Amino acid sequence: MARAVGYRIMALGVSVVLLSALFVLAGAGYPAPTSPGPDLADPDVAPADLAGDHVETGGVVIATDPVIIEITDGTTTQQLPVENVPAVAVGQDIIVDGTLTTDGTLTATRDSTVVREPWETTYMYAISLLGALFVAVRIVDGWRFDPETVTFSPRDTPLRTRYLSEDEASG
Repeated sequence: MARAVGYRIMALGVSVVLLSALFVLAGAGYPAPTSPGPDLADPDVAPADLAGDHVETGGVVIATDPVIIEITDGTTTQQLPVENVPAVAVGQDIIVDGTLTTDGTLTATRDSTVVREPWETTYMYAISLLGALFVAVRIVDGWRFDPETVTFSPRDTPLRTRYLSEDEASG
């Protein structure tokens, strides 16, 4: 019996290692961009010096006529005028790619511009967390873990119906 538990723990460990290796392999499998492009938030980078270059950047809209975004890298910020973007409002997050002009303006590719409200990222993570909690509750409700045999097995009676009377459980 103890030998079977040891084999299961070893199989679990091998599975975790293989899964981790697959994550690393998937991350390494994507080709790196040919050039990462300039960091426009860097104060040493002048957008006018990069005239004609294709760049991708993102920031927060701080003005709308003309559209000006604030780009930050955590320590420094820089403001960049952007043209040819869809309708935006102050405070929205925007990710744009396009070509820099000689006057330091980014001419965006309209089809690949992404505009997000500030709350959308929080909403995305909150919904994901709620979904994960729902799945965890369903697993705990319908399955039990036996530490002696290191196995999961279905419960005979789900936890949600265990304390209900027979009339309540049937309908």
